[in-house]
Amino acid sequence: MTSSKNTHASSAWTEVEYSTRCMNPYISSPIYVPEETSYFLCRADGTRQQCRLSFVVFRADGADADDWEDDPMVGSLDICVLGDGDEEVQPVEAVYLGISPDRFLSVVREDEQEIVFDFTWRQGTIEIDRAQETDEGFVVRKDDFGDDGIVCRLTPRKGNPFTLRLQIPYVGFSLLDADGNKLSGDLEIAHSDIHNYSYAFVGDHSNDRFQIALDEGKLNYMCVLNDDNRLSVRDMRNRMALVKEIDLQGSLSDLLMGAHSVLVKNKMMRWRIALTGDEVEGADAVELTGVALARFAFEQFSVEESVDEDMLAQRLMHMEQHLGFQWYWLSDADWSHENLDGLIDMDGLDADPEKMMRQALLFNRYEAFMQRLAAFSYISQKPIQGDQLQARNNKRKIARCVRHIQAHRAGEANIWELDDEARREIIHFHNTFHREFAAALEA
Repeated sequence: MTSSKNTHASSAWTEVEYSTRCMNPYISSPIYVPEETSYFLCRADGTRQQCRLSFVVFRADGADADDWEDDPMVGSLDICVLGDGDEEVQPVEAVYLGISPDRFLSVVREDEQEIVFDFTWRQGTIEIDRAQETDEGFVVRKDDFGDDGIVCRLTPRKGNPFTLRLQIPYVGFSLLDADGNKLSGDLEIAHSDIHNYSYAFVGDHSNDRFQIALDEGKLNYMCVLNDDNRLSVRDMRNRMALVKEIDLQGSLSDLLMGAHSVLVKNKMMRWRIALTGDEVEGADAVELTGVALARFAFEQFSVEESVDEDMLAQRLMHMEQHLGFQWYWLSDADWSHENLDGLIDMDGLDADPEKMMRQALLFNRYEAFMQRLAAFSYISQKPIQGDQLQARNNKRKIARCVRHIQAHRAGEANIWELDDEARREIIHFHNTFHREFAAALEA
């Protein structure tokens, strides 16, 4: 989660990114934990430079403008990254408890009418509006929370009093945008915007799991709340075998695990999320043949001399999932000089050696770009790979897909003539069982 000022009075400002360990579902805002926070110096020219904690200073709320210190103080404070020389950098506001939020607050008991909070905070005293303090903890009626939560006042032994807002979290799965708003239903999100979305799960005895289906059901996992207060990701097609563990809160990319789409099921709720990428104009009209794709890539590559090759490669890679092909299916012949006929300005080349040199350099750069694009396409794979049992169970299907590519490379078949389902099957097995697929292809 990123925190920054909404408006910036200066040309440089501070941003911080909080890890999931800075969050507590019963506290409405993140809590600053030095070792769990990343710091960035941002400027109006678009640069965003990550900085070490040793380049960060702190100022207590209400302190003099120049009263900066090297160590954080308990309470509301400003965090500022040091700029270059006399550069003025705008700080960002935060709250520091001197303790992580999971150790600060725990829930002793909860039912339909009330909730009991217990606090560990040796730095001062705590009061909660409309709460009754007992030996058990602070007893709060749920009806008293309202939409904005309930105020918790903290008075440190040293420093100024400050407040937090406690809330009753929504139990179950949540999908959140950059402003913390809950989203539901069918969503399309650009690859470049995925960092603005996150997920959160709050479980109890009646709601302790949710299901995810990745890439149209190619992988089906159950995410189960475990004793370590994390989510165990288990393979529903392999006797609930443990795949990995993820945090209760995190970025949407952590949940997607390299897939391009996900269906999330929690109780009666559904979220369907598809990554759309930064679309390349005209991609939908491209004929699915090696030469046509190579010509299309050249048109995008030659739009401007200073094209961002990495960004273009990302956009072209998105076409794979969208159209159902892979760039490594192309051969050197597909992007040869002869197949770019009509795209290269040949007028006056013989009489203009400088123009001839520019065209030659352009083609050489494009040829190297296509070789890198094909290589990246070939090594691309899902972060979560099918295990050996799954690979053995799909051995014949993997072999069939490999034969399609081998026959295409040998000129004995044309992979572009396969229907959409057959092409997408090759993509699935190449990405999900990459080690086995590559070994069979290279044998």
